[in-house]
Amino acid sequence: MKQNQKIAIPTNEGMLWPHFGKAPQVTIVIVEDGQIKESVIKQSPEHEHGAMPRFLAAEGCTDVVCGGLGQGAVQMLAELGIEVHAGAPALPVEQVLAMYLDDTIEYGDGSCHHDGCGGHHHHHE
Repeated sequence: MKQNQKIAIPTNEGMLWPHFGKAPQVTIVIVEDGQIKESVIKQSPEHEHGAMPRFLAAEGCTDVVCGGLGQGAVQMLAELGIEVHAGAPALPVEQVLAMYLDDTIEYGDGSCHHDGCGGHHHHHE
């Protein structure tokens, strides 16, 4: 685990929001030497392709702890140098953060499988 991180968690009303790009808010947490120094809640950018990764890069985020996200977002975040920890449970932010910092978080499936998330869509003829 890195000593100093700026972690972005897509949220809504204090809970981890399960869909990365559609989260109404982002909680940005500054961690130094494994300790939480500051936590700020920001409004998410307008939902459009690549908006969230660019927003987080502009905020100087090093990591994203999130539920599900599409392959395009994963790739874009990686290109921006942001580490993705996907498949986190939809729990209160403090709990998700505590588990992440203690390395006790249990990640589920981090890919989005429903329509509108930029994943692979199956069209029935």
